[in-house]
Amino acid sequence: MNRRNVLGWLACAPLVLPLSARSAWADGSGKVRVKVRIVHATNAHTQIDQRLSKMARYLQNLRYSGFELLASESTDLTKNGKRTFSIAGGRKMTVNLLSKDAKRAKLRVQIHGKRGKLLDTTVSVRRNGFFVVAGPRYKDGILVLPISAKY
Repeated sequence: MNRRNVLGWLACAPLVLPLSARSAWADGSGKVRVKVRIVHATNAHTQIDQRLSKMARYLQNLRYSGFELLASESTDLTKNGKRTFSIAGGRKMTVNLLSKDAKRAKLRVQIHGKRGKLLDTTVSVRRNGFFVVAGPRYKDGILVLPISAKY
């Protein structure tokens, strides 16, 4: 995969922080609630799905005027736990919880399409924050995948 494709896939919201070298289960619970939303971004209209109101200001930084929530799924992950989500266009996204501490969760995100691996990245997301993966073409726009980590 070339650099341009990677940059096209990953659009990080300001809530993503640099990777942390620390990895501990500082809060003791061991679980992180990971929520994946699948959003269709388009210029065909200017409406923003009400269910996206809390993240609308971040979505509006993208070059699209309309946003529709296609699906939303949540799962609880423990250290090294992973879950695969089906996303539009015959793609699959796997989210793996690598570590967490009192401030951040470190997640590995992989997206596979019909032609193989499209994205493989690791991010550190602030506790109760989210980041955005964007870029795969879909219908008259793109897919935007906000991923949150709550604990």
